[in-house]
Amino acid sequence: MADEGVKKASLRLLHRPPMKEPVLPEGIFRSTSLADDLELAGDSRTELSDVLVFNILAKFFHAYVYPESYETILSLEDVSLVFDQFAHRRLGSEVLEGRPGLRRELLSYGFALCMLGDLPRTAHIFKTIAHGKTENGEVFRGLDIGAGTGVLMLAMHVRARRNGFESISLAGIEHNRTVCERTNEVLARLGCGRVVVTDAKRPEAYGILGGHDICFVANETLPSMNHSLWKEDFIFICKTMFETIPNQLVKAGFFPEGVVVGRAPDDELYTLARENSFSTGTEYPLRLMKPFALVMDGSPVPLDAVGEGLREYVPESWRTVLGRRW
Repeated sequence: MADEGVKKASLRLLHRPPMKEPVLPEGIFRSTSLADDLELAGDSRTELSDVLVFNILAKFFHAYVYPESYETILSLEDVSLVFDQFAHRRLGSEVLEGRPGLRRELLSYGFALCMLGDLPRTAHIFKTIAHGKTENGEVFRGLDIGAGTGVLMLAMHVRARRNGFESISLAGIEHNRTVCERTNEVLARLGCGRVVVTDAKRPEAYGILGGHDICFVANETLPSMNHSLWKEDFIFICKTMFETIPNQLVKAGFFPEGVVVGRAPDDELYTLARENSFSTGTEYPLRLMKPFALVMDGSPVPLDAVGEGLREYVPESWRTVLGRRW
């Protein structure tokens, strides 16, 4: 028994202490709920500021772990604790002591929450989508491929509202069933669409769109910089999508607008975009090329520079423990 006590004490010494500062600066956190912030963001008379976007993302992260919190006015400490628990889900940590169920949950949603948890990059992408223009019509129809947490569906919902759409229909495609189930639970509470478990490389996946014209497609299933395109499904998904539903994409906007690819940064580069179905344009095998930049708001942004101008909103101590989108 004494040996067991010594063992437990030794393990506790290895536990990481709680993070010393909150995940966002005190001065930018709003005493509002996620539902309140989304309502404000969807009003075109309101500036879609960086502060508002970071509040939405931080509170959405909390709501993904605790779906019932979407209407709750949380404290910055509440939100920071969930980020802390997620960041240390694989390690000994004081903030997860005695919480094996929560640890298992955080591990099961790991990849999706890593993407969301990269706050500067996610904020850059969210704002690019949400702030864009879409010609008004009867219904805003959006598609998110590789939906994960559904945060880009959230961005499309804000975009639709800001562009005056009263009727919004959003669909997501996700291959992980566990993630899909939680994402649907959260999105249903927010009224922001539904995700299905299917393979976007298969033509039948696009039957969920019901033959309707699509206003916007988000697809960031890209490998990280210096990795070949064959490691992820982006070009294969795009090829299938444009072969299967070309007429439904005629008026669609896209994120990314383009992807700059090549064999090396100093070699000849090609831009994959809607004009070449994001999947053609060179005799050299495209699958062997690497992505170097995303086209956002009409300009190429190096992949490792996405979110660069927004890093000041996340304390440096957190940047080393939060996940990376790429």
